[in-house]
Amino acid sequence: MRTLNIIGSGRVGRACGRLWTRAGVFRIGDVLTRSRASASEAVRFIGAGRAVGGLDEMCDADVWMIATRDDVIVASCEALAAAGKITPDDIVFHVSGATPSTALAAAAARGALTASVHPIKTFPDAELAVQRFPGTYCGAEGNPEALRVLGAAFEAIGATVFGIAVASKPIYHAGGVFACNYLAALVETALRAHEKAGIPRAASLKALEPLVRETVDAIFEHGPARALTGPIARGDCATVGNQLAAIEGWDAALAALYRGLGLVAVDLAARDGRLDDRRAAALRDALGQQQPVRPRSDFGAR
Repeated sequence: MRTLNIIGSGRVGRACGRLWTRAGVFRIGDVLTRSRASASEAVRFIGAGRAVGGLDEMCDADVWMIATRDDVIVASCEALAAAGKITPDDIVFHVSGATPSTALAAAAARGALTASVHPIKTFPDAELAVQRFPGTYCGAEGNPEALRVLGAAFEAIGATVFGIAVASKPIYHAGGVFACNYLAALVETALRAHEKAGIPRAASLKALEPLVRETVDAIFEHGPARALTGPIARGDCATVGNQLAAIEGWDAALAALYRGLGLVAVDLAARDGRLDDRRAAALRDALGQQQPVRPRSDFGAR
């Protein structure tokens, strides 16, 4: 069984460490975090390993997991390489979705096989992450031999691993930001709009919940295009123009958001065949306007 050392054991490192220990995938060796106390806490959570207070205390390992914040991955790897702990053909990997495996160049220069494996999952709580990890998809890139070992390790704890292009990694990670982080931001935007209309936030959140849940269910059952409803899906140019004008008068930044997302929605509806070229063009025009538009009788009924 390969030995795994973990540097920076946050929620991802702790969750994966416990899962790998339970599955007998890796033998957890040394765990290094910001302090010996937090490393000891991580070891207790994982159920295996030895808490250390510095790189100088770490023993050799077959696999090194850097589970730090993105902004210290490079520094952590450089420190690991400078400490002389890496031997040729060790595997060094990180779990960032935004940072390429090339950030581990210091380890590669010492002969390590470097890679990145990013779970497409939120980790608000390590305990919940352990329970819900099976079924997680992971985007991976890097050295093929490292990915062979790491792919098998992640699949052993219930993940599905697929390759991503290293050059497009920022865009890949932005996809997750749109789907997760910005979904929360969109709901917040809806709450602000309801507050502007005089609806208390608590009442608005309850009112929006079934709408959001039904939409999300429809997206994953039928795809985004089929799940799209509302004025753009039915070609209601007047409503779109009037809403944009009202939002522009209230908050220019949110108007820009409405406009940008509206253009994506037009493309979705057109691709789905619900908008012909003329209606799609009229909606794109409306989204570029800041004044109310008059209803067009040739758009027909809902």
